[in-house]
Amino acid sequence: MSSLLDVIGATIAGSMVLLMILSSLLNMQVISHNTELQFGLTKMSEDLITGRKVGTVSYPGVESILSKVGSGVASSTDPIIEATAISFKFLGQSNPSSAVSTFHFVQKTGTQQGFPLYVYQNDMTNPILGPFWMADSLEITYLDKDNIKLLSPNSDHDLIRAIQVNLTFFYNTYRPDIDKRLIRHKIVFWKYFKNLYL
Repeated sequence: MSSLLDVIGATIAGSMVLLMILSSLLNMQVISHNTELQFGLTKMSEDLITGRKVGTVSYPGVESILSKVGSGVASSTDPIIEATAISFKFLGQSNPSSAVSTFHFVQKTGTQQGFPLYVYQNDMTNPILGPFWMADSLEITYLDKDNIKLLSPNSDHDLIRAIQVNLTFFYNTYRPDIDKRLIRHKIVFWKYFKNLYL
């Protein structure tokens, strides 16, 4: 009888050790997967800001597009069309030999997937970049020449000299049903509009 109890006890103890090993392996896989997602998310969001090259095709980044504010625009024309917390529309040249274009950097209405971010050029239906899904709403802060926040930028276009942009991108974690969390990557950048100073 005692040997039977020893066998049952050993089986239970062995099963617990085996469950602990399997649980540890699963947790290591989850951490590895989430880390891989974090690296991918970081790379994607940095590519959005700085641009990327795929094969021989170069895709501009948001920072490059924002550097065009006022480029090639006559001094008698206001280069800024719209300036809100979730939308920035302006005039500028893609390159010195091109015509002046209208660019629109805008967040559309949020859905269960998040907040979609688009960048348009001239054609306000077909984006040149996007959608990029954000966890939080886009935050654009407009600054004057002294880096002071403008309280009503849409009516003070002539005072805008720079912007601060807050973007938060995300991925779902490995187990969305258990302890659901989002892998988040926040980027904050400033862009000074040198063409408006000239």
